[in-house]
Amino acid sequence: MFKDYYRILGVSPSASDVEIKQAYREMSIKWHPDRNPDVDVTEKMQDINEAYAILKDVTKRTRYNQEYVRFCGTFQYDEESEDFIRMDEEDYSQTNWSYDYDVQDEELKEDIRNAQKYARELVEEFLKNLKETSKVAAKGAVTNAFNYAVGWVLAGIFLAIIGSLIRTCN
Repeated sequence: MFKDYYRILGVSPSASDVEIKQAYREMSIKWHPDRNPDVDVTEKMQDINEAYAILKDVTKRTRYNQEYVRFCGTFQYDEESEDFIRMDEEDYSQTNWSYDYDVQDEELKEDIRNAQKYARELVEEFLKNLKETSKVAAKGAVTNAFNYAVGWVLAGIFLAIIGSLIRTCN
């Protein structure tokens, strides 16, 4: 399985390091769980982090680019569908940025495995922290609401007592 990291980040293979970093930030914001509450963005976030882990490192990017050239020799870009299609298949439809292509460079395979592991761990850690933060926030909201309600009840009792005292004095 081969992923088009440039397509994931929405940049060209000639993009500078600054452009790649900017694209990574934009895609991370675009697919952040807070901005997509009704969508499971776990896989997209993992792909974005995996792509950045490879493309931000000069050595890994160089290896990836060499494989990318071989990949482009097996697939060709179709302007109409705006996707790569396998040159030896008539009706090949691709719905995301993963392609049935075996990476030939063993070092790159290891780089990709490490990037995938890193991306999974990063997203899992983020989601874990998000759940913990949500629990703390919910608990705080309940506590604050309870304290607010108790305050109003005590204020009501205090005003009722003062009102009774004023009536008795008159």
